Amino acid sequence: MARPKATPEQREKVRRSIQAAAAEIHRKEGITGISARAVATKAGVSVGTIYSYFGDLTGLMQSLWTGRVSVMEDQFRAQAAEIADPTERLAALLKTYLAFGVDQAALYRGALMFVRPAVLETPDKQPLSEFAFPTLLRAAIVEGQSAGRIVDGDPDTLTQLLWSGVHGVLALPVNMDRLDLAPAEKLVGDAVEGLMRMVRV
Repeated sequence: MARPKATPEQREKVRRSIQAAAAEIHRKEGITGISARAVATKAGVSVGTIYSYFGDLTGLMQSLWTGRVSVMEDQFRAQAAEIADPTERLAALLKTYLAFGVDQAALYRGALMFVRPAVLETPDKQPLSEFAFPTLLRAAIVEGQSAGRIVDGDPDTLTQLLWSGVHGVLALPVNMDRLDLAPAEKLVGDAVEGLMRMVRV
């Protein structure tokens, strides 16, 4: 006799147990401790169950942060909707992004400083339009260019340069912690002003 199909509640319970197992391994051993077998053993499921729920290990790891990052994305959208001037909106988005990285450092590191080990599969590329922050940056750039307030240039390139700038402010002191670098929280104001000088007419 075939086993009864799992209810949505049962599936969600299994999903959460897998995520909890992966999160605990990540917390104790770092990303190198993550393997399908280790997570499956800790969660009490088969390796196949992990792939059935998350596609691959990369999908599992990203799922640990997706919900919390989507809350931040909603904040970016709300902020952008309140600021009519495109250059002010651009500067505000950059400041908010930096504040997010400083105030929620553990989440930022897990979600946005993830360095994929060679053992994990490379995921399919997702379009930037699926994410609020770069989409909102690009929209402000295009609007600012139309108003003659942002330098000419490819909006996609300018978006990536600005995003790289704020990401670097947050990531460099972490990745290069052996160097005597100022912490990100001390650079927020200067970083945004410097980046805006790069693009503002």
